[in-house]
Amino acid sequence: MNTDHSFASAEQLHAVREAAFADMMDVVCQRHPHYQSLMQQQGLARSDFKNLSDLAKLPLTHKADYMAAPERFSLNTEGMPLEMQTVWDTMYTTGSTGGKPTPFVSTSFDFFNILALQRNMLRLRGVHRQDVIANLFPLTPAPHGAWIRVLHAAASLNVRVFSAMPGQASPYFGLGHGLDEVVQLVQSQEASVLWGVPSYVYRVLVRAAQLGLRLPRVRLVFVTGEAMGEQARTDMQQALQQVGAHHAQISISYGATEFQGGLVECTPGAGFHNPLPGQLLIEVVDPHTHQPVPDGQAGWVVLTHLQRRGTVLLRYALGDTSVRTQQPCPHCGAITDRLVQTPNRVDALLKIKGMLVNPAVVVAALDEMLGARAYQVQVLAADPTQALAGDVMHIWVEGAHEAALQTALIERVKQVCGITAQVSLGANPSSWGADQHWKRKKFVDLRGH
Repeated sequence: MNTDHSFASAEQLHAVREAAFADMMDVVCQRHPHYQSLMQQQGLARSDFKNLSDLAKLPLTHKADYMAAPERFSLNTEGMPLEMQTVWDTMYTTGSTGGKPTPFVSTSFDFFNILALQRNMLRLRGVHRQDVIANLFPLTPAPHGAWIRVLHAAASLNVRVFSAMPGQASPYFGLGHGLDEVVQLVQSQEASVLWGVPSYVYRVLVRAAQLGLRLPRVRLVFVTGEAMGEQARTDMQQALQQVGAHHAQISISYGATEFQGGLVECTPGAGFHNPLPGQLLIEVVDPHTHQPVPDGQAGWVVLTHLQRRGTVLLRYALGDTSVRTQQPCPHCGAITDRLVQTPNRVDALLKIKGMLVNPAVVVAALDEMLGARAYQVQVLAADPTQALAGDVMHIWVEGAHEAALQTALIERVKQVCGITAQVSLGANPSSWGADQHWKRKKFVDLRGH
């Protein structure tokens, strides 16, 4: 199995994928509780899956299916080689409304492939062995790929890394650092790569400038976990200039626990590259028919694991829309799946104050106005004890209070969705709720229904 991202041709990649798919389906049909049951319900057998094009015979798997019974998505590996039986680690993805996270299990066999994936991510992004990576993700109460996989990525390419350990993971954790300590670590360790959530990386850069510190060795910034528009990228580029990182390049990742990594940019605007195409298949499907659409056409982003032995997902809807191409990248030449449109969340419309509101439209408007400045939109019941008290949209924004900006935000939100929002400027983002404590959602519904 080719674990490099450099395939000589599309034909070679296709042949590798067909072989992996055949092997995966042999295993799934014998050892996967969920898909065995699903195929029986659909009247399907192993013989119905002769090649990759037959994958479309399976219904989509949605996150709700996986969350409802995650144990049914792990293979029964009894009798397989030791590397395929042994659980190496368990990461957790977004949980239910009750907050319980969903486990994603990797065997030793899977972990070896995760290292190959992480290595290819670094190669695509231009990391070399002289780099020093600053891990700016926080430690979390439940294991997530963000913090630990940075360390694994560095190991895969024999690159130096240090973990800045921002914040406090829980009352039982006492090794976290405040913002100023993190900034001092980045400077003293001479980091050349900053890796974290966009809003936090931006805060580190702004604080470094306020302290009069210079970070001229920083040449790469890797961000994931939050949406980042072009205005936010411009703001971060300006913040890099302020600390002397004049030639630093920002690389955005489309990450997911189900990848155990992310699709990455080789250069800004080049699209999000699948770093391990022989083992991960990215498709785009019609939202209504759930059938694959031609490259260049928008649809739902769907993931299929072609080479796993722990948690295995087939035709798994990641919850975003985008556009795929399989043409060689004009910048780096990689032959792989690329998403050439920034993935957009497929959020259901919310009814607020009796009006249907598209959260994505509100977020896009605020991104345009606020750039890299951290914010969160919260929808709350005006009085939780009164069923008919109505709703409130409250927007919390980091930074100093500016009356003109507050007025502009209220007017813009009302323009795009018809709701008059409450706006609080000068808020501390550490007081806002975060998704599993490391990435912050920009729009949350806290009404509890």
